[in-house]
Amino acid sequence: MKKILLYTLVFPLMFLSCENTDVMSDDELIEAIIEAENRITVSKNDLPKAAISSLDFNMPDDIIRLAELAPDLGYEVEMKSWDFFDFELDYERNDNKYFSTSGRPLESSKDNKDGWGDKKNKDGKDDKKKRGPCFKFQYPLSYTMGDGSVISGSDRKEIHSQMKAYFEKNGKTKENKPKLNFPVTILMLDADKNVVSKEIESHEILKKVMSSCKGSKEDKGSGDDKRG
Repeated sequence: MKKILLYTLVFPLMFLSCENTDVMSDDELIEAIIEAENRITVSKNDLPKAAISSLDFNMPDDIIRLAELAPDLGYEVEMKSWDFFDFELDYERNDNKYFSTSGRPLESSKDNKDGWGDKKNKDGKDDKKKRGPCFKFQYPLSYTMGDGSVISGSDRKEIHSQMKAYFEKNGKTKENKPKLNFPVTILMLDADKNVVSKEIESHEILKKVMSSCKGSKEDKGSGDDKRG
């Protein structure tokens, strides 16, 4: 009789977290993952196979920069373009992917690939990781490649596509990594969330801007993980 009573008490608790996530919408679950304080950095091998398959199919040209698990909720995965150099244009990406604990892709009804993302906490403080673009570039931009040739384009994807073709022909090494041509102009949000422009004269200055971003990509190098 005691065993039956104990079972009736424990059995519902075993599935309580599952029931909670099942009744949450994808938007609510994504928000819960973002706000979770107990997030754990995980490797590619820790991700569910369904999540990896989704990333391979939808983002075949990208690699995992950082993956985090919010226990009992799901995963947030940040992607990047290259594995052997820091691609400045990745700082304007706004395409983090979210998955349930089983690896089901979570679809946000609020997705805005051209938006600025969430820049602050609900209380207005700026001490949490920023999602979405830290800044955006004004195009066209150009890169000088290792052999002296120049690649230019009117957006990140156009430049990435040309670089991909270049590296397939010439190989990917630290010696032939591209160099962004300066000066460039970036767009940022001021304290009142108005868009302001700033001219950047050198890579050293741009690196300072990049490192000032909360959740800076430069601080996440240890999470790099090649997919495939």
